[in-house]
Amino acid sequence: MTWEVLFIVSIFAFSALAGWIYLPQIVLIAKKRKLFDVIDARKSHKGAIPRIGGLSFFPIFLLSITLFSCIRYALGYPILNVSETSVFLDLQCLAAGLTLMYIVGLADDLSGVSYKTKFAIQILAALTVVVGGFWINNLQGILGIFEIPWFIGMPLTILVAVFVMNAYNLIDGIDGLCSGLSAFTLGLMGLWFTFNQLLFYGMMAFAILGVLSVFFFMNVFGTKNKVFMGDTGSLTLGFIIVFLGFKFYWFSTNTDVISFMNPLASILGITFVPLFDTVRVFGLRISKGLSPFYPDKNHIHHKFLLMGFGHRSSSMYIIILQAFYCIINTILQPLNINLIILIDISIAVAGYLLMDYIIKLKGKALK
Repeated sequence: MTWEVLFIVSIFAFSALAGWIYLPQIVLIAKKRKLFDVIDARKSHKGAIPRIGGLSFFPIFLLSITLFSCIRYALGYPILNVSETSVFLDLQCLAAGLTLMYIVGLADDLSGVSYKTKFAIQILAALTVVVGGFWINNLQGILGIFEIPWFIGMPLTILVAVFVMNAYNLIDGIDGLCSGLSAFTLGLMGLWFTFNQLLFYGMMAFAILGVLSVFFFMNVFGTKNKVFMGDTGSLTLGFIIVFLGFKFYWFSTNTDVISFMNPLASILGITFVPLFDTVRVFGLRISKGLSPFYPDKNHIHHKFLLMGFGHRSSSMYIIILQAFYCIINTILQPLNINLIILIDISIAVAGYLLMDYIIKLKGKALK
């Protein structure tokens, strides 16, 4: 076992252990303070479930990554393929952005925050990505566009970052879905970074993956200690995925450290389901003259529930669907990115039409 793999395994184990210790305490506090998820027409769960499990994500992530960075430095292991200065700046920007997401998420879970306020804070958090020195400067041939100037790339980066954060926030509707999709994405990113000897970013992915795996178990299989992540958790996960996704894109398009034939296709392959579902739902709401943030029951997980699947099976099938897109986009790597996106969208549209048809048939059968 190389020292890189040992660090990855160790940071994952430490994060998971911290999660096993910390999360039950959060559940206990939530029950004492009656911090339960409010049951309404849009919710599919029953009973009083604590909603602040995501409170554990940021502290454990920050503790894990800083502690093991200190250990790496003390033992004299080098940071490969990137300078110490870049790593230091990335950690500061990531911590700043996560702090903003953590605060607005916690405020929303405890007392509620308007979508306008949340949107403004997300923009501020996205700015930390740009301040970190990387932004979208090459569209890799989307609509025939390749290199773009900074005054277009920077605002586009902020727009994409806010969109992705909202996508993972909105997909958090049933047990195990947001955590499962996030774990799938972060696990692959962590392996990509580690395989390309970008250990620090691999450690970031596995530092959050450890506590996330514990939360997933408690959320899906928990009884006494069942807990939801809340906005604190989903916004934290969304921002980490944004940050690592942009780092992967930057290394793929601006250096020879990561060599992917079609990096955008790879990123889409591991994030397509929540991103497309958000575009679809936003489009439906806007077409009805509603705010894109207007709450409804049109998400993909709602359709699975209407087809008769339970929470666990719905989450499992949606995560499998995301894995399918990952495989498809890997196979299609040699093709033009526009054709890959068209194929992804075509499969998605066909899938939603099929789900609507099944729901319609099921409705007729019940009548």
